[in-house]
Amino acid sequence: MDRKNWDQIVSGAGTVVAAVLVVLGAMAIYGGSFGRDNVRDRLAPQNIVFPPADAMTPEERAEVGEYAGEKVDTGAEAEAYSRYIGGHLTGINEGKTYSETSAEARALEEDDPARAELDAKVQTLFRGETLRSILLNAYGWWTVATITLWAGVAAVAAGIVLGILAVLGFRHAANVDRVTVYRTRDGSYATTSV
Repeated sequence: MDRKNWDQIVSGAGTVVAAVLVVLGAMAIYGGSFGRDNVRDRLAPQNIVFPPADAMTPEERAEVGEYAGEKVDTGAEAEAYSRYIGGHLTGINEGKTYSETSAEARALEEDDPARAELDAKVQTLFRGETLRSILLNAYGWWTVATITLWAGVAAVAAGIVLGILAVLGFRHAANVDRVTVYRTRDGSYATTSV
């Protein structure tokens, strides 16, 4: 195969791959933007706000102080607020989870006064752990959407670079003479331009 044909084949394949990368990249950018907007649109109406720094304990400031006073409307803030809630939940029943506290309450008789106290803790832990899981779900989708968005940007950039290289390949092919390689009578190879 001569150089001109080879350049045209490689450049044609490069053009197809470049177009696919740009289209898929654009779709990924749209999907990533949609995912991030969707998470933001679901979090914002909840009006979850971090307390101001002066209302936080030193441990809370160390854990989530950078978000003091901010509204939770991004995945990173949702993850931080879930940690904030988690810190409060550890103080409800000596660090026991909803499941452990519920099992402990069910083991008591209905008329046992300790049961009512544990039932109240069960409800608080259930609500807190449910909110934490919802916030962590938002964080997970925010992360997936962010990765998708940046993968799309990379794909579009790669498609553009590959497209430029394909154009340069076609340009090179237009400037290369067709060369035919043939075998001479003495067994050596020779070329001729067409």
